[in-house]
Formats: sequence, C-alpha cells, structure tokens
Amino acid sequence: MKFIGITGGVGAGKSTVLAYLKENYKCHIALADDLAKSLMEPGSICYGALVDLLSPYQVFDGAGRIEKESMARLLFSKEEVRAQVNAIVHPAVKECVLAQVKEARNQGRLDYFFFEAALLLEDHYEEVCDELWYIYASEDERRMRLKRDRGYTDEKIDQIFASQMPEKAFRQACAHVIDSSGSMEGTQAQVRQILG
Repeated sequence: MKFIGITGGVGAGKSTVLAYLKENYKCHIALADDLAKSLMEPGSICYGALVDLLSPYQVFDGAGRIEKESMARLLFSKEEVRAQVNAIVHPAVKECVLAQVKEARNQGRLDYFFFEAALLLEDHYEEVCDELWYIYASEDERRMRLKRDRGYTDEKIDQIFASQMPEKAFRQACAHVIDSSGSMEGTQAQVRQILG
C-alpha cells in the first residue's frame, strides 16, 4: 500500500482529484482539516492544551467547543497564536494519520492511502510519505473558483495567496504535479497516467 500526500493551494482542485481517486481506486482518503477538527473537540488529546492557550480569547461556545469563525479570525490576525495552535495540533494530526496508515497496511486491503493537507511540506511529510503530489491550477483559475464556489472577495483571496508557499517549492518537493486548470477529464487522465 502506497502512502501518498496530496497538497496544493486553496482552489487548486484537490477535492476534485480526491473524489475521483475515491471512486476509482482501492484507497482510503484522510483530510488533515478533518483530523485537526476532531483533535480539537472537547475530550480529545489537544483540547486541554488549546483551552490553556486560547482561554484569553473569545473562541469557545457555550458547550466549550471552539467556534470556527471566531477561531479563524483569531488565527488570521495573530500569527504568534496561529504558530502556537499549529505546534499543538499538527504533531497530533501526524501521529493520528501515521497510526491510520499503519493499521491500513496491517489489514492489507488497500492499494493507496491518500492524505490531503495544505501544510505537507511545512510539516515534513516527505519524510513519511512514499511520495507527494502537487495539485496545481493557475492563480487566475483559482481566484475565479474561489469567488464562484465560496463567495470569497479579492481581498480575502489576496490574503490567502500571500500566506501560501511559492509554487516553485511545491514543484521541487513533489514527485508529481497534476494540472487541474483545464477540464475534469484532463485532470483525471493525469491521475490515471500516474497510477496506471
């Protein structure tokens, strides 16, 4: 079973590629965002440390859960807090996904385990994945998708783009680049070419 990390900028088409993989290959797909959310819930392994760190900020709802929009605003406005949250959550996500990979390998029923994360390179997943894939789309295409599909403003898109690693870094680190700027069929053909 191959453990493949998938990354790319917001709006690049990662979800489209993952949906195709899920439908056409014997694989499991894990999303870093989903794992992170589950690890931040009350009772989870990260929750206590996050309460200690975030209690000065109004990010918890009445049930003690982290309120998504408040948290997003905080992390966007305070870089040092974002770094501290990442230092708590990211190692736990990595531990969790590696445990899932180990279990999947032991069961021996899958050909692939795909893990999608925005910060694959920053968190050094090249050290644990068999290979990394970069899902690419031009900035113009990504901007159009983010406006159309998510209702993002140009200002919000500019902020997101400015916070992401340069394209060159992704291309250098990843074994395969899938260009999803064009048609869905073209993107799927690139996946088939890689996996056979």
